[in-house]
Amino acid sequence: MSKIGIVILATNSYFVLGVRFIKKFMHHYKGEASIKFYFFSDEDPKPFLQKEIDVEYHPAKHNSWLDATNDKFRNIVELSKCDSDYLYYFDADTSVCKDFTEEWFLGDLVGGEHYGNRSWLKNGVGFDRYPSSKAYVPLDSPLPYTYHYGAFFGGKKDRVVDFCKTLREWQIEDKKIPYEPGVNDESYINAYFHFNPPTTVPCEKFAFEISHKGGIGETRNTKLNINDLLIKMLLHKNDVYDIKGGKICLV
Repeated sequence: MSKIGIVILATNSYFVLGVRFIKKFMHHYKGEASIKFYFFSDEDPKPFLQKEIDVEYHPAKHNSWLDATNDKFRNIVELSKCDSDYLYYFDADTSVCKDFTEEWFLGDLVGGEHYGNRSWLKNGVGFDRYPSSKAYVPLDSPLPYTYHYGAFFGGKKDRVVDFCKTLREWQIEDKKIPYEPGVNDESYINAYFHFNPPTTVPCEKFAFEISHKGGIGETRNTKLNINDLLIKMLLHKNDVYDIKGGKICLV
């Protein structure tokens, strides 16, 4: 039986969305692999989840949305000695709305085609064009352009850890310039994938919903008040729910 690790980074208000993701993931998962969640957050999710869900809590704090989104590579490198065969990163605000197995995302190194790749991002728009940056992709690259999500990637553990080590090193080098790529972590992901093409999950086969925040408010605001949601989440720790219009809705 394969062991699949799912990495969630959910500090500040993203905590409630990360817990929702885990609940809906396990509710709709119909595969046979062993699933374990690695949850990086400023709050332990275990009191909010059913006991049978395998989740490992990793304390993490972020003072801004940018700090959080740029920290994912470092967080994943910390899991280099975990016992999962595969590691997959999903943004905490990803929503699962239908039954699935792991077949749609399993592979050695996998990325997801961005929904805009066939329209406003086609022909290489969106890649970083600053030559001094490690995220740089030249306009005259002879390789085909495919723009990938920053919200999802994964594959075999060792491949993913090596991938994240490289991107973390790129971040450190760019900070010395100093330079922050236009789309932050996503810029580095796309630079790496451009020169090291992954198995790409096309839009029509991407089984989850990206950036589904449930109307809880401005999630990039680290001071967003989520206390009422937390109280209701504790009351419904053994239930599966979605978040709509900023409220808990049982599934």
